[in-house]
Amino acid sequence: MKYLTRLLEGGNVFKDKQGQPLTQRINQADVPATIKYIENILGIDFPPERWLGSTGRKPTSGDLDLGVDLNEIDKDQLAAALQQIVTSQGLDPREWVVKKGEVHFRTPIAGDPNKGHVQTDFMFFPNLDWGTFYYGGAEGSSFKGMNRNVLMSSMAKALGFKVGANGMFNRSTEELVPGGMDPNHVARVLLGPAFTKENLKNVESIFAALSNDPNKDAKLKDFREYLAREGLKEPQLSVSEDDVGFLGRLRDRIVNKGYVALVEAEEPGVGGRAKGIEHLEDLVFRRGTQGIRDALEIVDHATQNPKTTTAKWDGKPAVIWGRKPATGEFVLTDGSGFEAKGYDGLATSPQMMAAIQRTRSGSRDELINLYAQLFPVLEATLPPNFRGYVKGDLLYMSTPPEIAGNYVFRPNTIEYKIPARSNLGQRIGNSKMGIAVHSMYSDVGDARQPLSGVKFNDVPGLMLERPATPKALSAEPAKVKQLKQLIRTDGNAISTLFNPAELRSHKITDLAKLCVDYINTKVGAPLNPATLLPEFGEWLQTKVTPNKFRNIVEYLESPTSNTPALAAAFTAFILLHDLKMDILKQADLEHPGQEGWVMATPAGYAKAVNRFDPNAFAAQNRQRNNPQAT
Repeated sequence: MKYLTRLLEGGNVFKDKQGQPLTQRINQADVPATIKYIENILGIDFPPERWLGSTGRKPTSGDLDLGVDLNEIDKDQLAAALQQIVTSQGLDPREWVVKKGEVHFRTPIAGDPNKGHVQTDFMFFPNLDWGTFYYGGAEGSSFKGMNRNVLMSSMAKALGFKVGANGMFNRSTEELVPGGMDPNHVARVLLGPAFTKENLKNVESIFAALSNDPNKDAKLKDFREYLAREGLKEPQLSVSEDDVGFLGRLRDRIVNKGYVALVEAEEPGVGGRAKGIEHLEDLVFRRGTQGIRDALEIVDHATQNPKTTTAKWDGKPAVIWGRKPATGEFVLTDGSGFEAKGYDGLATSPQMMAAIQRTRSGSRDELINLYAQLFPVLEATLPPNFRGYVKGDLLYMSTPPEIAGNYVFRPNTIEYKIPARSNLGQRIGNSKMGIAVHSMYSDVGDARQPLSGVKFNDVPGLMLERPATPKALSAEPAKVKQLKQLIRTDGNAISTLFNPAELRSHKITDLAKLCVDYINTKVGAPLNPATLLPEFGEWLQTKVTPNKFRNIVEYLESPTSNTPALAAAFTAFILLHDLKMDILKQADLEHPGQEGWVMATPAGYAKAVNRFDPNAFAAQNRQRNNPQAT
């Protein structure tokens, strides 16, 4: 969990007084010389098998992750050694060495400060062989190492074991099994006697090893549910380019022809997955009791660090531009192109973007012209040494008209009225194009991150609006207290209620999905806590077969009595909604007129929008996508 949290935080430990990173990404070619420098100053060898994550395996890496044997040196000793080295050079060790979970070192690239600095993270393991194996799993794979570890956990669960950062344990006794830190032994247990750790190298190699396993479906069960939740697909032996092209065209038609789906994909047992970021209150149905804890942690981070909460503009289309990490070549594309499989969607010229657009259905002349205008303008915003990609939403392509003292424009669904005399209004008046920039990517396939540390060049006629952030936020103490009390009194019951094994045995695996689908029918109407749960039963009778309805009733009235647990889950939903609405109102007071807000914290992401106001964006969007809905 600490490792995952560190990844979500983006790894930027070293920052200046303005909060800007003091370290940078490192090119693959510079990794060996930089690690050699570290070996020379510490007297510790770091062969390639100790290089973790993307270190030395991708064209660029955000930091260097190196595995350290705790039997060789511990955290205090390594930190002290680095501090002594830094002090001997007349530098302040507090600016170069941080011991926070792991040990972090601001390292001159290839030993040369003129090349810049990269953050090195030393990760300590009591068993180095297992530790480096467990935190690998991404090499030669389209999946991340974390995905591989979830897959191993799924297989282990089917066999009565647990697999984690500390080895393989017996699920019943919680004891480390003999050989539980030997990757080859674990491979034999999970896959069979003929297999080795090479077969656990990544997701693809595991799927290949399972191809003839009679227990394949049981071993993959939890992993398949995980893939559905994350919007990922199983690895396939081959995918035809025609199929890829068709899916790309279909997705493009949905996004660009006005059929903007509220639900992009369905995940079994959890409800239609909202495209992008979850509503805070839905987390109780998405993840059960853990979802309540996650929501509280997100709120806690958001209130302690208000700048992690940003306004969400309702712009269209989304544009992604940047410079390729390996070459620095400029790219401008859209969401479909950035995520393209089976073709190169990273357009490096207006002509290439036009060719991509023409492979898609419908008239494209307007979009082709739009991107042709944007190409030179957006390329000029990025310094030559910038690497990575930024994402934003187009607000306007000509100065909006001024009506009754306001600049008025409607890029998508929301009509914005910005006072002409305000700071933002003056910037709009001095521009011809406007883009709301909100997030960034280190590279294609990497996780999206909040916009941070990017210094754009000023370009005449272009307004780049960074996300608005509130100066202060607070969580209503009474609601937080009630939710924590609910976890103590009803947390176990909620976990039992949504236990996949129990739901499968009663043939109602989609109970949580039904809860989410029911909530979505309430969008656009005032939320009534008193009738929310009673009306769920009435709604169920219209949505499921008589047999399934009977199964649900029997399950709720079973000897363990799941009825109070369902009531507690709906109570948690209401409390989280109220908590979110209070935060939303605080943010709106500072920056009125927004579509909504996103809490992008190390604990996770959640959105704060008013779903149940008939005049709010969510209701308008639902009506737009479901004009026959009642």
